Amino acid sequence: MKHTYYEKCDIKKEQYTIQIKKRFLIFWERWYSIKEQICGWTDCYYQPIVFKTESEALFAIKNLEGGMIADGWIGEVSEVIDFNKKNGNQ
Repeated sequence: MKHTYYEKCDIKKEQYTIQIKKRFLIFWERWYSIKEQICGWTDCYYQPIVFKTESEALFAIKNLEGGMIADGWIGEVSEVIDFNKKNGNQ
């Protein structure tokens, strides 16, 4: 989505967001902006991720298609170590 802010018939700012279509209530579909979590002193809220240029937004879409997540942490096992295994010196 391209968002353009005008002031006195002149373009003052342009920015881009990414939206995805999600199904809800079985029949309907709706467009949702991809959001990031912003935390302040006492609480957290979500707001759409904003890109300065269309090319930045397209790069993010390619990353999302490749399996990256938009925002947050993801956990994965990096290595499994078996402490019960006996080495050859014992």
